[in-house]
Amino acid sequence: MMKFEEIYNKLREQYTDEEIADSMLIPQDLTPEELKEANEELKAFRFSLLHQKSEKKRIYSDLLRFKYTMEDYLKSDSFDQEKSFGKHLAEYIRILNRTKKSLSEDIGVHYTRLSRIFNDREEPNIELMYRLERHSGDIIPAIYWWKLLVKKQEFTIRQDAEKRKTEGDKVKNAIKFRA
Repeated sequence: MMKFEEIYNKLREQYTDEEIADSMLIPQDLTPEELKEANEELKAFRFSLLHQKSEKKRIYSDLLRFKYTMEDYLKSDSFDQEKSFGKHLAEYIRILNRTKKSLSEDIGVHYTRLSRIFNDREEPNIELMYRLERHSGDIIPAIYWWKLLVKKQEFTIRQDAEKRKTEGDKVKNAIKFRA
């Protein structure tokens, strides 16, 4: 406690109390009850700010959060089926507070095709990636959407030994190199 008082006294030689208060965060020793009350006040304040935020600002901040979580996932080495292209697309729609039908109309893709992509029954094409990029206001780059698809394909290639063998058996006159 003495250390903070010494710092305050040194600062007071140069600044007014108002300047110190405006530029510094001075820690206080709070009792557990006071800490709980302070946390509740902060929580109430944050919720009031959240409710004051316009829908456009909420969407923008949620899209940025979505983009950064997508970046983190793409940097990771593992594939998670719960983070597939379809799941990310579902999260995108949830953020926009839209329906699949309205998104399909917005991006010019037939509803049933989009539904198959949502459910990971069909792979999207590059054109869809470009459309999603434009639809997000260029916040989510097409390359991020593409990398989600590639991540799944890479996982499939690494894991599907049976298909690799089946397709390998169809090859004739394979080049053989032995050292």
